[in-house]
Amino acid sequence: MNSEHYRDEVVRRQKEIADLQVQRTKLAFQAAEAEQKRLASMSNASRAATPSGVASGQKAATRYSLLQAKINSDIVKLDSKIARAHLEYTKASKILNTALTQERYKHIQSERNRLTHEIPTSLYIHDEVLYTPSLNEEDLLQSAEKNNKKNYHHPPHRGSFHIITGVNGTGKSRYLRSLIKYGSAEEYCRRIICLSGTAYDRFPLQGDADNLKFSYLYFGNKAKGNILSEKAPFRLLAHYIIGEGCNGISGELAGNVLEEIGFSRKLGLRFSRTAYKRGARIKYNARAPELDIIIELSSTLEQTYETEDRLVSMSNGEVSLFDLVLQKNGEELNLSNLSSGERLYLLTTLALCFCVRDGTLVLFDEPENSLHPQWQAKIIQDMVTIIGKMADECTTVIATHSPLIVSSAPNDSSLICNLPSDDPWIKSELYGRNTDTVLSEQFGLNSPRSLSVAVLIQECLSTLMDANINPAPFIKAADTLLNQNIKLDQDDPLFSTLTRIHELRERYS
Repeated sequence: MNSEHYRDEVVRRQKEIADLQVQRTKLAFQAAEAEQKRLASMSNASRAATPSGVASGQKAATRYSLLQAKINSDIVKLDSKIARAHLEYTKASKILNTALTQERYKHIQSERNRLTHEIPTSLYIHDEVLYTPSLNEEDLLQSAEKNNKKNYHHPPHRGSFHIITGVNGTGKSRYLRSLIKYGSAEEYCRRIICLSGTAYDRFPLQGDADNLKFSYLYFGNKAKGNILSEKAPFRLLAHYIIGEGCNGISGELAGNVLEEIGFSRKLGLRFSRTAYKRGARIKYNARAPELDIIIELSSTLEQTYETEDRLVSMSNGEVSLFDLVLQKNGEELNLSNLSSGERLYLLTTLALCFCVRDGTLVLFDEPENSLHPQWQAKIIQDMVTIIGKMADECTTVIATHSPLIVSSAPNDSSLICNLPSDDPWIKSELYGRNTDTVLSEQFGLNSPRSLSVAVLIQECLSTLMDANINPAPFIKAADTLLNQNIKLDQDDPLFSTLTRIHELRERYS
């Protein structure tokens, strides 16, 4: 599948739509001017002193009425062309996204293979190393935190769902970290679960939080030595799947989530034996088939002799999770076969199903990464459902750049804050709102292609038709549109439209 061909097709369709929109805008202005001239002709006819003057005015009014009817007919035809162009654009975009995803997957696999040969063997964790950052992130964080220990001084409300937004660099991730590092969380939680959709989260690593007064579970991809490991969070999760979370409630919820995204309820856990050499644990490259466990994620999930034995072996360091195995459309898939979005979705929902208890604080940094827009909305809905069934009181704080994440949090239990801010948390009223509304109200971003802007432009065109007689409605509509402070390049098809509206606004003022 050649992405370049479909990229050209997408660009061509975009240009076609833009050209058609320009034509439609011009026709709309012509229709408005024809209406103004028709009204002027009728006014002249009514004031004419002679029969010939009346007839002349009426004839001109009829001519402009016919012209307006023809222009409106042309607008209808253009609307049909625009709709067809949008349909073709959508088709080409879908195919292009599929092609890019395939190419990206091949590139990632190639990069992994290259790194496997370049990175020293001492850094390997079952051949799952992705990269090693060149800077010591922890030193940089500690230095920054000396100057700003708490970017946002308002603690979360116990038992509520919190959303933090803000442009890059305003301290969203630092605020999440501060809840762990500076004692706020100890006041009202017995466990912290840290989830991450980014490799640059600010959460402490699993082994760095052992001195805290609460249970700390880090389900990000960072591991010791600034290594990124796709299996490390699943190794931690395995302790809870066959340990304290091995019960019917967790099993039923987890099974439901897997089925909803196309997987079966069967979950396989493959283990490898470990050996010790000079005090350092070294993984054998081969797994031990006799240690595999297959569990059914349903209401009948419970501890067995097999799961208890494996849990003891894991706790003693004798075995370690080698891989996770799932089934989708009859095909067996392990972690390396899953997309980054599937891994994040599964890790997030399974961690909540098996680890959330009363008094849990859930921190999630950038959940939108790698997720399709549908899954961005769904993951919040699933989080609310799972947390509501697993705990009577659980506090959640999410840092995000996604309007879909914001609009998926229920209003009745959600609070929101846009950093930087000294204001306390406010009640969210954005559930179910469209993306344009959320971008405008929460992120301060007005899109020139948003529905609200299109409505304002249409309002200007409609009121322009009567502007000669009553300019006030047009002036009001134009002021409302121009006050949006929409920034456009001169090459944008809407640039001339807004410029013309601005000129007419000055003329009628």
